Amino acid sequence: MSTTILSIVVSYVILGLLLLIFNLKTSYHWLVKSIMIVSVTFFYILTYNSFKEILGWPTKGNLPERFRLVGAQIYEPNAVTNSEGAIYIWITNMNEKAGLGIPRSFALPYNKERHERISKATVNLKNGIPQMGEIVEEEKETGIISKALEKKKTIASSTKVKFFDMPNQLLPEK
Repeated sequence: MSTTILSIVVSYVILGLLLLIFNLKTSYHWLVKSIMIVSVTFFYILTYNSFKEILGWPTKGNLPERFRLVGAQIYEPNAVTNSEGAIYIWITNMNEKAGLGIPRSFALPYNKERHERISKATVNLKNGIPQMGEIVEEEKETGIISKALEKKKTIASSTKVKFFDMPNQLLPEK
């Protein structure tokens, strides 16, 4: 456990002890004391759920525009377990230290096309070919019928992840 997490846990334990002393030594109305207990309990739960981002659980945030693929794990949809499926990738941002930084885990919703692309990239990765990915946004025109039954065209953008072999890095001359 890192010192940051340990210090947060210790501070919440101290906060809980202070609340206990407050409730035992004061003559406030029981409603005020109850609200204090409920609010501290709420913050314990909120902090616990916030730790998932700190401790390395996969984030569902946006991928960087360009990244280096470190690894991937694909879980297909399963009717028996009622799972929708998910794709977990470990990447490093190419804008930071040329893709040699600390990897970050991302959770992506399952998609057959995404599954095929990431599977090909992981095969190349296992064969020793570093893989680089980038986000490509495609624009599609779709027709939507309004309440007055008039057709209007809107542009819906969908993000795609494309992978390719990482270019060779030029070494400096001696």
